[in-house]
Amino acid sequence: MTRSHHPALPAGPPPEVLEEIGAAWERAQVLLLDGAHELHFERDPAAHRAWGELRLPGKATGLRLTATETLAIACGDPVAIPV
Repeated sequence: MTRSHHPALPAGPPPEVLEEIGAAWERAQVLLLDGAHELHFERDPAAHRAWGELRLPGKATGLRLTATETLAIACGDPVAIPV
């Protein structure tokens, strides 16, 4: 029995897909930079826990984020946020 040979897979997505990914990331960053959302840090000292919330301006609650996600957003790093 001979082994079938498959062409090597590319190292990453094609350039047009990378461009779409970049454009999507830029659109997501605009939501934070233009004031459409507010980033809030929350903590529970008794439980020694911290987290964050991504809120619409003027709203008391929003999307709950882990402390790591909140810090990454605060530092300007890309974060996958469920929609």
